[in-house]
Amino acid sequence: MSTFRLFLVLALALSVSAEAQSARRGKKKPAPVVKPEPKSKPEPAPEPTVAQPEPEPTPAPPVRKAVENGTVVFAIARSSNAESAASQIQEALTRELSSKPDVQMVDLGSAFPPPPPVSLKEADALYEQGKESYDNLDPETAAAKFNAAADAYEKHPGAFKPQQLARTFVFLGACEFLNGDKPGAKNAFLRALAADPLTQPDHNLFGSDVQTAFTDAQQEFNAQKPGTLVVESKPSGAQVTVRGEDVGLTPLKGVEVHPGRQPVVISLPGYQPYASYPQVASGKNSELKPQLEPLPELAQVLAAAAKASSAKAFDGDAMPPEVASIADKVGARYVVLAAVQQKKGAEAEVQVWDVRTKNRLRGVELKPASKERTESPQAAAERVHGFLTGKLVAEPSSPLKGLPPVVKKPWFWAAVVGGAAVVTGGIVYATQARRGGPLGPVSGLPGLGF
Repeated sequence: MSTFRLFLVLALALSVSAEAQSARRGKKKPAPVVKPEPKSKPEPAPEPTVAQPEPEPTPAPPVRKAVENGTVVFAIARSSNAESAASQIQEALTRELSSKPDVQMVDLGSAFPPPPPVSLKEADALYEQGKESYDNLDPETAAAKFNAAADAYEKHPGAFKPQQLARTFVFLGACEFLNGDKPGAKNAFLRALAADPLTQPDHNLFGSDVQTAFTDAQQEFNAQKPGTLVVESKPSGAQVTVRGEDVGLTPLKGVEVHPGRQPVVISLPGYQPYASYPQVASGKNSELKPQLEPLPELAQVLAAAAKASSAKAFDGDAMPPEVASIADKVGARYVVLAAVQQKKGAEAEVQVWDVRTKNRLRGVELKPASKERTESPQAAAERVHGFLTGKLVAEPSSPLKGLPPVVKKPWFWAAVVGGAAVVTGGIVYATQARRGGPLGPVSGLPGLGF
């Protein structure tokens, strides 16, 4: 009996609960009352605005483009008497590594772009004023304007326009001739020919008397024996242009040019262009030996390279912070440093840092004029090349000589230290996989002479 009552009570409870839920589901919520929005006042008409002139856009600074696995070379003189040798070593190593098809060298010209060319608007304006005075039959005023225009053009040989400068001197010569100064006219015509030997006065602008005077000056100009230019620079390897034409890299000797003032520009990536107008005499030498000034950005890199090439940095185990700074500023992965000293002769120690893995190649000896196989720039470049490309490079006198072939393999040392390994110049380098930090030279196996 009690069981039946219990069953009845449960059935009744379930029935009541189901009805309550059904009632809740069937009950609808009242729809929300939407109140009408108040009428908004009409917005006042916008006041007329006066168009403001847009400011001239400032040119964006050049963006340095990083070179994947790029390599850069810096040779630093540890004493003032080794500067010339350092320049030679840097040039030789850069040339040798650039010849390798699997080495990407950083273009310093892109990393350190030259300053924008100067404007010649002032010179052009003076030239036009001189032409106007000449057309108005005022040769005296015109001569003053053309003289000023020539001076303004010659202040900036780096922006040299040979044809424009030659035209300026032709007009100046015509003005001097009309003013009765025939020697002055001849000198101006000779300067026009020195700027552009192919220049000729326009027959529509100048009379036959001016044409005849110019022809006489041209005959004298062609009869002159050429002079020669000797151009050197510190650092060497700079591009030289004469009258806007490339004539080679410094040091240059015996560059034949016509007598007169010659526009010479010496340029090297990362350095301020050097421009000058040396006076070249017929049959004689004229010398230019400028010290090129680095651009501010390159000056910072050279200062960092000097610290990273010190004896303390070369002997240390950790990568100097200056190496990472150099790589960041020029967009490189590999930084090649040559520390140059002048003892009995110039000699250098070369080290290479892989900034990404913090591995280093060390102990490369180099002498710029050495004929020894192990000391020549070519031999040094080969060892550097082996490090850059991950090849096994071992000198015959290295500690690995005489060891079983398996010991010389990077995978052997990878198994020993539990990470990646690279062997360069007889030294084994490893990167520990667990920590991601460099282990440096492996020397942990007694009896192997490491």
